[in-house]
Amino acid sequence: MAEVLLKEVSKKFGNFLAVNKVSLEIQDGEFVVLVGPSGCGKTTTLRMIAGLEEVTEGEIYIGGRRVNDVPPKDRDIAMVFQNYALYPHMDVYNNMAFGLKLRKVPKKEIDRRVREVAEMLGIADKLRAKPRELSGGQRQRVALGRAIVRNPKVFLFDEPLSNLDAKLRVRMRAELQELHQRLRTTSIYVTHDQVEAMTLGHRIAVMKDGQVLQYDNPRVIYDQPANMFVAGFIGSPPMNFIPARVVEGDGRVWLEGRGFKLALPPEQATPEVRRYNGQEVVFGLRPEDIRTLDTVREPPEGRTFPGRVKVREALGDELIVYADIAGDEIVAKLDPRLTLEPGQEVTFVAMLEHMHLFDRDTEKAIL
Repeated sequence: MAEVLLKEVSKKFGNFLAVNKVSLEIQDGEFVVLVGPSGCGKTTTLRMIAGLEEVTEGEIYIGGRRVNDVPPKDRDIAMVFQNYALYPHMDVYNNMAFGLKLRKVPKKEIDRRVREVAEMLGIADKLRAKPRELSGGQRQRVALGRAIVRNPKVFLFDEPLSNLDAKLRVRMRAELQELHQRLRTTSIYVTHDQVEAMTLGHRIAVMKDGQVLQYDNPRVIYDQPANMFVAGFIGSPPMNFIPARVVEGDGRVWLEGRGFKLALPPEQATPEVRRYNGQEVVFGLRPEDIRTLDTVREPPEGRTFPGRVKVREALGDELIVYADIAGDEIVAKLDPRLTLEPGQEVTFVAMLEHMHLFDRDTEKAIL
């Protein structure tokens, strides 16, 4: 078993608190992603799990064993770094075999493991090549292979795809998913890329300022963000945040803003929302939950609002439109066949079934 457990783990560098009481439970065979902006503490957390940084406070367990004072080589983990960290004077075979040689694994077993993993990763024909003769994707496969041959309890990935071009990153993401399905090894993956987090993780820990703000599966993180930071960080383009006021009247609950008045569906007019009657809130709506009036058949009453197109980005499979709503900017992800031009007046429709509301002061989710 290779569960990884972090209990109230903190890390200080002098007076700077880099990681603040992080608690995570990672199940055996699970693929967990730590995601957040630069400086949020995700890599420091990973390095503490690996034993490359000392824990200031808290406890870390791997496979039920407390490892705070266990050196990295005895934790039975394998780490894949952002810069691959290959030995330039060694060929692929010896780069992959090096860790096994240090552990005195018999030569026949080393040869079997290296060739088996090289075949799995599609680099069997590169075993005698030096790293400088390889492409970025091939080097990344060598780094993965070096970790896999060790058959560790836990894989740790520190932004392993960030040096690859966009097309290769997409392919390598798919290969990492397939690899995990084969190996079923507990994996912890650090990235600042929310697309990698959403596509790779069984669960995602969204971090900011050394803290985990939400830890759940990708669907929950996307559909039920705990606060405005999570809502804005996960999703591309990010969620729209618009100042509004909750108003009850005519037996309904409304959201009033500078350029709109929207009627909440009955299922959204919860007691929690009604408690904010007369108060300022933040209205959250994802770009894909905005339509234009001419593309919606019989929109419900109280769902439309006027806007003016500022910028359009035609991406082939979708049209991204930046629009002005009485001084507030929104982003909409629309049908690519629409012919909208800058300066054009448009009537938008809000798909309020998927709306979000946040407390203006605490930024925590109300709905």
